[in-house]
Amino acid sequence: MKHFDISKWTDFVRGLSEKSAEVAIGHHLASGCRKCRHTAGLLRKLAAVVRRDLQVQVPEHAVRCARAIFILQQPEEVQVLPRIPARLLYDSFREPLPAGVRTQQRLSRQALYEAGDYSLDLYWENERGSPRVALVGQIKDQKEPSKHLGDVPVLLVSGKKLLARTVSNSLGEFHMEYSPTKHLRLYVPVR
Repeated sequence: MKHFDISKWTDFVRGLSEKSAEVAIGHHLASGCRKCRHTAGLLRKLAAVVRRDLQVQVPEHAVRCARAIFILQQPEEVQVLPRIPARLLYDSFREPLPAGVRTQQRLSRQALYEAGDYSLDLYWENERGSPRVALVGQIKDQKEPSKHLGDVPVLLVSGKKLLARTVSNSLGEFHMEYSPTKHLRLYVPVR
């Protein structure tokens, strides 16, 4: 007994089969194949639903609203920028504390990174006992110091989870707060 693939069945139930295929499928159904009768029955019901849906006139205002929602929810255009790993130039943790200083109420750290033509100056601050860390930074173009680096997205991620997101101001400065966790990465996609 020969069974037919789904494309043959969909053409058959919509009346679009060639005459020879229509006769062959008709004989197959007449032979009593329960599986194929079930498939044909389901596809006939589906075709009937589609025909009824085609008769529904959607009001123009509903179409306009749907299109507006679709436009609002379109994803941003994805551009793959080259990744340039940053190189650490300075880290205040490598500096000894001033003589006589054993503890501080405020824990802070400063670091300077370089990636290609850009530098990234970062300053972390954490009040003792607070679960949040404040991160302040500035992006600079070393080749063109007068270049404004405003509206540059700054993303702090841990694994695949976005912890904090902000954009730089016209001077390339940014600020964010986050709860510390492992495997932090800071992404600064400068064009």
